[in-house]
Amino acid sequence: MVAVDGLDGSGKSRFAASLAAELSAGGRPASLLHVDDYRRATDFSHLAPEAESTLYYDRYFDFAAVGEALSAWAQGAADGAVIILEGVMLLRAALPSGTPLIVLEVSAAEARRRILARDQAKGRTPEEIVGRIDRRYFPAQARYRVACDPLGHADLVVDNEDWAHPRVERRSDARFAREIAAALDRVLAAG
Repeated sequence: MVAVDGLDGSGKSRFAASLAAELSAGGRPASLLHVDDYRRATDFSHLAPEAESTLYYDRYFDFAAVGEALSAWAQGAADGAVIILEGVMLLRAALPSGTPLIVLEVSAAEARRRILARDQAKGRTPEEIVGRIDRRYFPAQARYRVACDPLGHADLVVDNEDWAHPRVERRSDARFAREIAAALDRVLAAG
């Protein structure tokens, strides 16, 4: 199991998909699990910014269900199979002990640019997107970083500001299986 965490817009989905493809190409079955698939229906209308941020952090993602899905996967996984969990605030899920953590880093400006491009393609207005960034995503990430210290727990920290040239900021391969470390080498070299 591997966890890929980071700020909204840091490239977690893209990085996790690349890692899964490299593992599969090397003969190691890999599956992706997305925290975004465990969102709860939540009404944010008419909330003050602080209340919206709190509701987003406390209720929007069902981290207990993510933990249950990880447990179910682990019980039925084929020998040598890898699951890659990607999403925001992953240390709030019940990750099995020893799960290696990858944290992707980007500047707030780059994350904002990517989120705007991504969500406009989904039909959201720039005003709606900026509201989500400023009232939910970034305040929740700030709270998460203080509460859970993902950078302090990370086995691999990647500066992902430039899609084509990800840069390793810190790496410890102690908790990565040999094949996963090799696949990471290929993902990081390919950009």
